[in-house]
Amino acid sequence: MSLWQTFLSWFNKDTGTLRLDAIIGELAAEVYFKELAVQACVNLIANTVARSEFRTYEEGKEVRKDNYYLFNVEPNLNKSASKFWRDVVARLVYDNGCLVVQYDNRFYVADSYQVQKFAFRDYIYTDVTVDDFRLNRSYDESEVFHFELHNEKIKTVIDGLYQSYSKLIAASQNRYKKGAVRRGALTVPTTYPQTEEAQDALKDLLDRRFKKFFSAEGDAVIPLTNGMTYTEAVGERSGGTKGSLEGRDIRAFVDDIFDFVAIAFQVPPQLLKGNVADTDKAVNNFLTFCVNPLAELLTDEINRKMYGKRAYLERTYMMLDTSHIRAVDIKDIANALDVLIRCGAYSIDDCLMAMGMEPLNTEWSRARWMTKNYQPIEEAFEGGGED
Repeated sequence: MSLWQTFLSWFNKDTGTLRLDAIIGELAAEVYFKELAVQACVNLIANTVARSEFRTYEEGKEVRKDNYYLFNVEPNLNKSASKFWRDVVARLVYDNGCLVVQYDNRFYVADSYQVQKFAFRDYIYTDVTVDDFRLNRSYDESEVFHFELHNEKIKTVIDGLYQSYSKLIAASQNRYKKGAVRRGALTVPTTYPQTEEAQDALKDLLDRRFKKFFSAEGDAVIPLTNGMTYTEAVGERSGGTKGSLEGRDIRAFVDDIFDFVAIAFQVPPQLLKGNVADTDKAVNNFLTFCVNPLAELLTDEINRKMYGKRAYLERTYMMLDTSHIRAVDIKDIANALDVLIRCGAYSIDDCLMAMGMEPLNTEWSRARWMTKNYQPIEEAFEGGGED
């Protein structure tokens, strides 16, 4: 074997690169920052909605009957309401749509389905599958809850954006990796033996012994024979601080990914990343622009399919109450409750319910109270000219 052939044998024939993967390791090509950001958004929204309460009304009066239990406690035999609504919201946010079918007076989330769309009559849903069980019937639009979040899958837009950013992250990873590794030159003399035994020894030196030498935690020495010499490379990328700077670049790119995904789902980025600055304002924005519109989307579909126009106009309907999502300290709202009671806006029972407690349902607890400091505006005008 000639020296040139020996040199070429050190390279991978398919890629044309030097066989140093055993020494420096392999850099994964696929990164999962986008998926982490998307799943974090989905879980945050789903967990928030699951903390809400479906309140049912009949002719304007709040009641707790079968529908209340069905939507707040047990939608079906296999899932609690909390798990059920997490599944609904997760599919709705992640896949842009969720189909819920009714079977034996229970509600189930469809894993897959086909839809035939018509301009002026009900859509028809076929091939509906629930937990790998295919239902042997079709459903009209009026028989199902079909929740749809956006006009098109927002995840598709995120995927397109991430294609460019993933290249930037991968490039930063490469630079970081290169800035942290050791480099050197192995000089092989032209007189090195060309025998098979000598070539095996050279391969063992490159693949195994140098790997142990580079990965040693303490001082290490590697013996070289047959006139070979190893020289450590010296430069800004060899043992310098460049790698730490590239690491900050990677973190900045990851922060950008989380920011873009959060904006797509109307989630304040600081909530997604766990920042505590301006938490109250961020929670208010989250509820206003993300959770409440989603709650309205769910209740609109339920009211029009389950209750219908006549019942709804007669004030028999369902409402998703998101007011109890925030953890509230009773000391923080004590003054506000006092003002609401003394101006007659709230009763004692209203205050208890606002704090997530059971109402007393007594005559005096349902009564409205008002202090003597309040009076009709007409009386104020009548006495306005008096000294």
